[in-house]
Amino acid sequence: MFTTGQGVFAKVWSLAGGLGPVFTQANCATCHASPVDGGGAGSNKLRMDELFGGTNADGSFNPLTDEGGPLLQQRSVSEFKPTCTLPGETVPSDATITDKRLAPQAFGMGLIDSIPDSAIMAEAASQQANMPFGIVGQPNLEPDENGVTRPGRFGYKAEAVTLVQFVSFAMLNEVGISNPVTYTSGGVTIDDSMEVCPQGNCNIPQTCLGGLSEPDNDAPPANALGANLIANYHYLLYLAPNPFPILNSNQQEGENLFNSIGCSTCHLPQYTTGPKIEVWETWPEGSEVIFSKALSNQQVNLYSDLLIHNMGGLVDGFPSLPLGTATGSDFRTTPLWGLSTRSIYLHDGRTTKLATAVLDHDLGTGSEAHQVIENYKALSPTEQSDILQFIGAL
Repeated sequence: MFTTGQGVFAKVWSLAGGLGPVFTQANCATCHASPVDGGGAGSNKLRMDELFGGTNADGSFNPLTDEGGPLLQQRSVSEFKPTCTLPGETVPSDATITDKRLAPQAFGMGLIDSIPDSAIMAEAASQQANMPFGIVGQPNLEPDENGVTRPGRFGYKAEAVTLVQFVSFAMLNEVGISNPVTYTSGGVTIDDSMEVCPQGNCNIPQTCLGGLSEPDNDAPPANALGANLIANYHYLLYLAPNPFPILNSNQQEGENLFNSIGCSTCHLPQYTTGPKIEVWETWPEGSEVIFSKALSNQQVNLYSDLLIHNMGGLVDGFPSLPLGTATGSDFRTTPLWGLSTRSIYLHDGRTTKLATAVLDHDLGTGSEAHQVIENYKALSPTEQSDILQFIGAL
C-alpha cells in the first residue's frame, strides 16, 4: 500500500490524466521534497502557496472565491497544450491581502490521523479549565468527509479533520485532480469532485480539459473510484516521522527548560494513537478496511496539541477555508517533530533563525504565548541556547 502510494505521490500528472486546468505544481513531490519525498519546503521558498483575499465593508474577510481565491493557481495546462489559451491565475486588482504558506512536512501524518478525537478534546478541556500560562486552546470543529463534526488536526488552521480529507483538498487545489470527496461545512457544499474554476470562471474551455468524466481522479491506470486519492492517503498514512533524537546534555537541559517555562503546553510532547486503528483499502470509507498494528497504540512524539490558539501579531489575519471555529488570528500549534530537517521557519518562511521564530510567537498584542515568551526572555543566553538546541534536534 505504501509503495503503490509512493508512486502516485511522485507521479507527474498530465492533461490526459486530469492535471489542471490550473494548478500550483504538476505533482505532490515537487513541493513536499525536503529532505526526501513527503518532506516540506526545506530551504526553498518557491515551495509555498500564495493566498489572496479582500476585506468587506464591515471589516470581515472576503476570500474572493468568485475571482479564484483564496489560493492562487499560477500555472495552466496551456504549458502543455498550445490549443489551450487559458492563462494561469493572477492576484486580482481588488485583493487587499496577499500571503504565503510553506509546504508542510507530511512525516507522521498517519499517526496524527490515528489519535482519538477524545484525546484532543480532553486536552482542550484541560487548557480551558486551567489556563496554564494564560493558554486556552480550542479544537477547530469541522465536518469530516462524511459530514460528521469532529476536531480538525491537519492544516495551518486545523481545517482538515482526517488525512483522506487533507489529501483530497491538496489533490484538487494544488494539482487540479478532482476526486470523490463532497460534504457540507457551515451550509456551504465542499465539492472536490469538480474542477477548480480558474479565476472564478467555471466556463472552462474543452481544449483545456483532458476529456475525462469527473472526478478525474479515477483516470487510467487506476480505473476505480478514488483509487489515486486512496493511494496518496496510504503513502502518507505510513510515512514515518523523524525519529526522536538521542539528546546530549545541553539538549536535555533545553528539554527541561522547554517544559518548565510553558512551551510544552501548546507544543505537547506526545499523544497516543487509538487501540485498534482501521485503514481503508479502497474508497469509500467502510468498503474495505484492515486493522493496522503499525498505527495502533503508538506513541506520537509530535510536539503539538493540535489545537488552535490566538497568536496575535504572529498571524497576518489571513484565514484558511473552511474556517470552522478558527478566526483570522488563530493558528494550529505546528508539530515540531522534523524541525531538524528544516532551515526556514514559521508558516510563511519569514526567518532562518530559530530564535526569531520563537520570539515572533509574541508579536503585537493578544498572543496566548505572551507569558511563555516572557519566561523565555528571562532565561540566560546559555539557557535560551539550550532550548534552541533541543528543538533544533527534533
